[in-house]
Amino acid sequence: MKNISTNILYLLFLTALLGACRGQPSDKPPIHTQYNMYWQERFNTQQENPFFADGRSARMPVEGTVARGLLEDDPAYYQGINDDGSYVDTMPVDITRSFLMRGQHKYDVYCAVCHGGVGDGGGPVSDYGYVAASLLSDNTRDMPDGEIYSAIYNGVRTMNSYRHQIKVEDRWAIVAYVRALQLSQDAGEEELRDLGIDPAQFTEND
Repeated sequence: MKNISTNILYLLFLTALLGACRGQPSDKPPIHTQYNMYWQERFNTQQENPFFADGRSARMPVEGTVARGLLEDDPAYYQGINDDGSYVDTMPVDITRSFLMRGQHKYDVYCAVCHGGVGDGGGPVSDYGYVAASLLSDNTRDMPDGEIYSAIYNGVRTMNSYRHQIKVEDRWAIVAYVRALQLSQDAGEEELRDLGIDPAQFTEND
């Protein structure tokens, strides 16, 4: 008799367990055995908080503290400038093929629409009367790398800052790709020879 009662209990438990997995929709809220902090004391945006003297629930960072990952203590890398405020002459990053390819991708996304695919300022926006700077001009070629970075970071003239859209490492990748564009569009014979390329192959036949 005891075994029969035990088997019946097991059968009822198994039936209830299978019924709980039936997957049918219900308009009743689920039973929470573990709340996982779903319901907790909190303050909504701009809600008054009587605990603090100023009544604000949103608090400023504690004085002298910096949030994790936001300590930008390398001005050359994060701002493109030296300690004296002048632009860095060279990029403070290692230039690799993958880095250049990343720069090309980010350039195509953010820059080509104005400056053109080859950097000549002939992007699609030029069809609507907007004049974008040519990145192949002597003025841009003569800029230190940090000044080109600063244009992305701070904006320049009619160009807005892209600091919020483009991450630090991607800004330098774009600078590297701009330099590659400049070389590709106006490489001298000596530069080609240094790269193992014979300039004669580009000479038109008479």
